[in-house]
Amino acid sequence: MSQVFCHGQIEHYTAGELVGWACWPDAPERPILLLAVVDGLPRAACLANLKRGDLIAAGIGNGYHGFRVALRLVPGETVRLISPHNGQPLLPAFTYQDELNLPVDAEDQAPSDHGNIDQVQGSVIKGWCWQPGEPSRHLRVSALVDGVVAAQTIANEERGDLVEAGIGIGDHAFTLEMPYGLLDGRKRQVEITAEGIGRLHNSPVSFCSTDQGPNQLLARLIDAIPEERRAELAGNCQLLTAYLEATAVTHPRSIGWAQYEDWLRATRAMQAAAPEPVLVWTAEGITPQDCALRYQGPAGDMLVLVDGGVRLHPGALDRARLVFEQRDADFLYADADMVQAGQPPRPWFRPDWNYDLFLAQDYTRGLVLIRASLFADGIIPPSLPAIKMAALERARTDRILHLPEVLASIEQPAENAALWQEIVAAHLRARGFGGAGVAPHPRWPDLRTIHWPRPAMTPPVSLIIPTRDRLDLLRPCIDSILSRTRYQSFEIIIINNQSREAETLAYLEQGQRLGWFRVMTYDAPFNYADMNNRAADLARGAVLGFINNDVELITPDWLGEAISLLSRPEVGAVGARLRFANGMIQHAGVILGTGGLAENAFQQYHVDDEGYFGRTQVAGNYSAVTAACLFCRRQDFLNIGGFDAQNLPVAFNDVDLCLRWRQKGLLMVWTPRIELYHYESVSRGRDMSPDRKARSDKEMHYMRNRWYRQAMADPYYNPNLNLDGRPFRGLALPARHQWGGPVPESAFPLWPVQPSPASSTKA
Repeated sequence: MSQVFCHGQIEHYTAGELVGWACWPDAPERPILLLAVVDGLPRAACLANLKRGDLIAAGIGNGYHGFRVALRLVPGETVRLISPHNGQPLLPAFTYQDELNLPVDAEDQAPSDHGNIDQVQGSVIKGWCWQPGEPSRHLRVSALVDGVVAAQTIANEERGDLVEAGIGIGDHAFTLEMPYGLLDGRKRQVEITAEGIGRLHNSPVSFCSTDQGPNQLLARLIDAIPEERRAELAGNCQLLTAYLEATAVTHPRSIGWAQYEDWLRATRAMQAAAPEPVLVWTAEGITPQDCALRYQGPAGDMLVLVDGGVRLHPGALDRARLVFEQRDADFLYADADMVQAGQPPRPWFRPDWNYDLFLAQDYTRGLVLIRASLFADGIIPPSLPAIKMAALERARTDRILHLPEVLASIEQPAENAALWQEIVAAHLRARGFGGAGVAPHPRWPDLRTIHWPRPAMTPPVSLIIPTRDRLDLLRPCIDSILSRTRYQSFEIIIINNQSREAETLAYLEQGQRLGWFRVMTYDAPFNYADMNNRAADLARGAVLGFINNDVELITPDWLGEAISLLSRPEVGAVGARLRFANGMIQHAGVILGTGGLAENAFQQYHVDDEGYFGRTQVAGNYSAVTAACLFCRRQDFLNIGGFDAQNLPVAFNDVDLCLRWRQKGLLMVWTPRIELYHYESVSRGRDMSPDRKARSDKEMHYMRNRWYRQAMADPYYNPNLNLDGRPFRGLALPARHQWGGPVPESAFPLWPVQPSPASSTKA
């Protein structure tokens, strides 16, 4: 036998892991790095640093000498653990035999301060792990099923609770996405291991999920009930079904982008059967060039537009025609996926009608159906972009229909960016915005930036900023506004909510004396909604800007941009792109329905990233924007009653305000052309006390009761996209729209595209 250089042994091979212990005889406090070699080839590496109760009892070092090496062995293979530095053997060789599959002692788990499995939800397993001695290192995490690695990821997600617990800077969380093949309703034991640590605390975990949700399992159970007992249990089954549906709202499930093709096959397999016979479509000349066809059906003539570089999926025309006629549509577009050579397809799940986003990009690209009678004069524009814009200008907005099903694959990039710029500019001139500019995005030519003109009369703006002490935040906020803002006609109102620090009080007195701002005293417990309502009553500006005290201005022309957007009569509120100090996005619009409530969009993206098909780089409509930086007309704010101070004193009052405006047909516009740093409520801290927790729960309950229907059908967020965690992170499991089924009407009124008189540009 070869000479070995440390104490220890390989004890057994179980569930895809080699288990044992090792320590240096002369330096037991120093962990050993082991390299596993099979047939002369390195297979895996790990540190021998796991806690072992048996080693502690035997007095072997400090007991932290266990190891677990994840690798695949077949019976008869021999593994050697050697030093990666000099190749010397560290422990006796080990030959794997079937009969040595022994149970693993729970003491072999990593200590709980190194990591934990926190949650198994839907198709994902969540937790955290780190090496305290290497806080900047992000560990690879593996999920093993029957000894085979089923999923892997890197533990590098940020979590606030990890920050508060002192786990590095909080970026050691992970989300393991289990493969689609395991979503079959079978219960499995899943081992979760991390490199250098081994099996994490609370591992193994039980995993059982289906691609169609828990009701799929319930249906299987009902099918297994004898026929004679089904009537007896029908009431219980109905109650359980209702409970599972309610649970799905607060605990939605998703799966990652990488599994789109499996998701697409499964979703189509569940597609509702077509209620009518399939028609036979014939067309000549569908080529890489743009194509327009005319079809005469029972509901009238329609134009069928197919963009160049687009391949229609089987049955696409039949499905689109059927929905077009069922909903009496004027303009119908569907979802698509992007296909590039050598890469998996990327699903492009579009929003419902989104006027500002459409001006910035043709998100209808693929297959479009248009009612031919919109062109009653018989004059059809000469290009597909011109046909689309002309049709949308003439269509009724309740007849602009989005079909959230993938009907086409886009195989070539668009080559008509310059033409689109001309057409959008002509549309804006027709609306009376002759001074508007349309410019290509400097990095993504298919995206456009709209420069809305300033109104002839520039209205004054009142910026309202609440604070309670925290001069370290307030002073940089005020300084950035005063030193960088180009727009001249504005005032600042600071709401002093029971500040006590002498330095803060002196600064407020100085600022008033020098004319930097006005101060409104609010001597009552913190009620964000009420204090801002009172300040709005005192404001002198025609436009209000609700601003947090923990922001710093980046874009000097922010007020001019807000005024330009609010010069459009259909716009109710304008929101900003807020970023963290490291350049990651903190806010880029609000998505409804996440966890049954709402969530900021695109927090996983950097400000320089494209986001989801460009949506972090161009303006668009959202159901809500955050009041950390929100602009609106003062009269609109007063007319609707301001923030709801009674039911939503602290949280969700901005979302509620926006939804009330949406009910009246106004649009919320989010724009990246207004940008600030935001430190996300650091002046108030987190809702951790019992009183705050009770208040927060009450506000969430109120929001769910009031806005349930709208939250579960956000028109600006596709029903095929995830609602768990951060939006735009994956695919809903299952999709919230049954493919092949009826397309529901919008929960909100839609704003028309029709040209309006030039006088509408007055603020």
